[in-house]
Amino acid sequence: MRSILAFLMACGICVPAATAQPAVSADPSPDALVKLWFERWNALSDATETHDALATLYAPDGLHLTGPDADQRGTATFRGPDGVRALAARMATISEKRTWRIETDTAREATAQLLHLTNGPWGGPAVAVQLVAVQTDRATQKRYATPGAAFFQIEGGKFRRVRIYLGEGERAEVEAEPTRRRP
Repeated sequence: MRSILAFLMACGICVPAATAQPAVSADPSPDALVKLWFERWNALSDATETHDALATLYAPDGLHLTGPDADQRGTATFRGPDGVRALAARMATISEKRTWRIETDTAREATAQLLHLTNGPWGGPAVAVQLVAVQTDRATQKRYATPGAAFFQIEGGKFRRVRIYLGEGERAEVEAEPTRRRP
C-alpha cells in the first residue's frame, strides 16, 4: 500500500488523508503485553533464552514481587532484567509444565478472560487479573493448581512492576489421568 501511495503522490495525484497509513505504536496494548507475559512465563525452561525472553518485558528498573518460598520470609523482590532472569532460572528448576492462565468468567452464556484496566499515577496503565497457576513440582512430580491474582504496572511498553499473589492455602493437587476408562 505504501508503494502505491508513494507512486500516486509522486505523480502529483492528491491522496485523501483517510487512505494514509496510520502511525503504528511501538508499545503493545496492555492486554497484549499481559498475555505475552503469561506465554513467556509458561515457556520457561532450563534454556537461558527463555529467561531472556521474559526479562525483555521488564523496564531496566522494573520490579517483580512474589510471596516467599519455603526457605524465605516476607516478599521476594527481583529487580530489573537481571533479577527477572534469576527468578526465571529458579522457576525453571523448581517447576515444569507450567500452564498459568488468566481465569475465565461466565455469565449469561458468555465467557471472557477479565483484565481489569486503569491508569496509574506514573502515566501508564495498570492491569489486574485473576489467575490459575498450574504446574508440576520437579521434586515430587505432583501437579498442582493454585488460584491467585497478578497486578501489572506498565510504562513505555514495559513492566515497571509485577506483583503475583498465589493462594497457597487453596492449592490443590491435580488428579492424574485415569489409567483405565470409566464405565
